[in-house]
Amino acid sequence: MIFLVRYRALLEFLEEIAPPHLESDWDNSGSQVNPNQENISKILIGLDPTLELMDQGASREVDLLLTHHPLIFSRLENLNRETVTGEKIFTLIQNEIGLISIHTPFDRSERGLSRGLAETLGLYSTRPLTKMKTNKLFKLEVFVPRAEEDSVVEALKSAGAGKVGNYEDSYYRWEAEGSFKPLESATPHQGRKNKPGSTKEIRLDFLVGPKAKDRVISALKRSHPYEEPGFSLVETERSEPGVGLGRIGKWDSARGTKEAKSFVAESLQLDEKEITVSGTLSSPVTWVATSPGSGGTVVNSTRSSGVNLLITGELDYHERMEAREMGLTVIEVGHYHSEKVFTPWTRDLLRDRFTRDELQIEFQEEGIEI
Repeated sequence: MIFLVRYRALLEFLEEIAPPHLESDWDNSGSQVNPNQENISKILIGLDPTLELMDQGASREVDLLLTHHPLIFSRLENLNRETVTGEKIFTLIQNEIGLISIHTPFDRSERGLSRGLAETLGLYSTRPLTKMKTNKLFKLEVFVPRAEEDSVVEALKSAGAGKVGNYEDSYYRWEAEGSFKPLESATPHQGRKNKPGSTKEIRLDFLVGPKAKDRVISALKRSHPYEEPGFSLVETERSEPGVGLGRIGKWDSARGTKEAKSFVAESLQLDEKEITVSGTLSSPVTWVATSPGSGGTVVNSTRSSGVNLLITGELDYHERMEAREMGLTVIEVGHYHSEKVFTPWTRDLLRDRFTRDELQIEFQEEGIEI
């Protein structure tokens, strides 16, 4: 049997279910290591990019690892095999294994991890718990002479301008006319010192993501012919349905505190001793809030929604105390156990797009093939 999926097709699908524009400023989702693969036949899915996962990938001869948490969070000053990160990268490169991570974009997306946890917990009619607008974007407006339009546009696009959601090379243009008067100390691209002048120009409008902002401005200043380019950068945002942290959903029957704890343990294949419960429900509930990972950011949203039960990975001491004072009952299952649904949930999403004849998918657990 021949397995074959183009690397670019796989990456585009992952960006569809975890749109890059939903990424947090501090995150680094997307392609982590890419040994220039054109085709993918076998992938291994795991929650974390551990050395164990790398070794399993090498022994199973996979082409790609897909993880939730990234391996590289910030810029590497050097690559040293004596460090854990360096050892992982060298292992991937030597075995020609790629690594893609989908982290905060997948936490927030419509088909992402929050929905996966909610459905695993038997919730239906789900909606985002914390509605959010897209991660802040910037609108770049710049005026360029007609003759230099193409070169400036290409420089801006190469730096990351015009990439929004599943689209790239997106921008608007208008005909315009600029007026100016160079002072004695100026070095004008055109016109004469101390003489009013004008020129036919093109106004360009791009949307720019926060991580590309500095690169785009540097590219603009390098490529623009004017000594003082006329541009502005304005922060903006836009809302998207179905996007947000956590989910609110409904159980098919009401459950009290003990019943809820038992049901959560069964749903996540946990021993009840591994679960922490803070507070006690005054009456059985059907509407429930969930949020994988650290749930402190959704405590206020849960309370304001009118829901009395929050199921999450973990809270810190102060978050737990605040939730209790608000009258919330919180079930904490542990960070890992709230996110381990990443593997089967992502597998199912991939299976909806790629057939078994196209792509071989394996879990991190030894010997399990899907």
